[in-house]
Amino acid sequence: MKKIVILFLALILNSCNDGNFDVPSFDFTATINSCGNYVFYRTNTDKTEVLTLVLSSNEITTTKGTKTYSISTLLPVNYRIFDSAIGTDYFCQTIPPASPNVLKELKATDGEIIIITTAEVDDNGVIVSYTYDITFTNLLFNDNSGKIFYETYYFGSITINV
Repeated sequence: MKKIVILFLALILNSCNDGNFDVPSFDFTATINSCGNYVFYRTNTDKTEVLTLVLSSNEITTTKGTKTYSISTLLPVNYRIFDSAIGTDYFCQTIPPASPNVLKELKATDGEIIIITTAEVDDNGVIVSYTYDITFTNLLFNDNSGKIFYETYYFGSITINV
């Protein structure tokens, strides 16, 4: 009987999941890259991990102040891991290139995008650019193996010249 109990315990302990879950570090370079006026992304130093944000002309406006938008299929935030470095034009192509391959993609399913818009003026008081400080709050990524949550994540600052 002891042998059966020991065998049973050994099987249970061996089959238990220890809960290891690879949580992305979200350690990206400070530079925000863009493709056009509305596709923004940050990469890690070896350009194999990318955090993307797609906005529209409704969010990138010349109205100064703070605006909050819900993350949705129209305003997606995605995290991708590639098998090798992406090129500078990866997100600017109509049809994504065959390589590098996407190893993992996480799509944000909840959260908000906070955009603070300020105007930069020259010595004559003429607006020369707009700066958009972008922060995510309650950012939630779901995939088959778990959830990743960031209460606050600063995406960065984008300046667009007039």
